[in-house]
Amino acid sequence: MHRLFTLFDRLCLALAWLSGLIAAFVMTVTFVGVVMRYLLRKPLMGGFEMIEIGMGLIVFSALPWMVRRGANIRVTVLSDKFPTMLARLADFFSQSVGAILMAFIAWRVWLQGERLLKYNEVTMELRVPKGMIAQGMSVLLAVTALAFLLCAVEVLRRAGRGEPSAGGSR
Repeated sequence: MHRLFTLFDRLCLALAWLSGLIAAFVMTVTFVGVVMRYLLRKPLMGGFEMIEIGMGLIVFSALPWMVRRGANIRVTVLSDKFPTMLARLADFFSQSVGAILMAFIAWRVWLQGERLLKYNEVTMELRVPKGMIAQGMSVLLAVTALAFLLCAVEVLRRAGRGEPSAGGSR
């Protein structure tokens, strides 16, 4: 089981690196677009669409790594004062709810992608199928749901070993 968690964490890390590469691409497209628009008087065709798609991919590809590292926002005003058992229960509950919500959103985004594909919706300049973009983001949301689920399993594993609740996976 530990090997499976390690493999999944490597996938999340690879997605985080991909997010960084996409960010570098977005910065390059922005720079080239500005230079072409102001110096050459000819804007970069599809530059806005590349940036728009890239920004979404940056966020969704970084989410699994953020969840696995416990870097999401946590309000701990009350939970810091909980007894150990209640803290574990609250941590397990919050991770499970996160998994359920991400899975639900992934499902709904996938369905929206199917609708967009059915009606052949594409971006205006680059003609990228919008449904493919939505379904790609849906897959990344499903990976995020799995990340939340693995965090919930880790809460149970720590409880079984008598370790305190960590409030994140690491």
